[in-house]
Amino acid sequence: MTRTPPIDSVVASMVKRLPEHLQELWLERAAIRQYDGGQSRDLADAMALLDVVRMHPQEALTCWL
Repeated sequence: MTRTPPIDSVVASMVKRLPEHLQELWLERAAIRQYDGGQSRDLADAMALLDVVRMHPQEALTCWL
C-alpha cells in the first residue's frame, strides 16, 4: 500500500490482516470514497472496508477468524 494506514486503529488492524489483493481493493475504494465522494478520511476508510467485505465476504471474513 502506498497510502498511509487508516486513522482508526480497529480499521487499520482489520485492513492489515486482509490478503494483499484485498488491501489493494480497499485502498482503491477508500480513495474513491474520499476524493470522488467527498467523505472524510476516517469515514472513507471504514466504508471501504465494508465495501470489501460486501464484495468478497468469504475471503475477507476468513482472514479475521
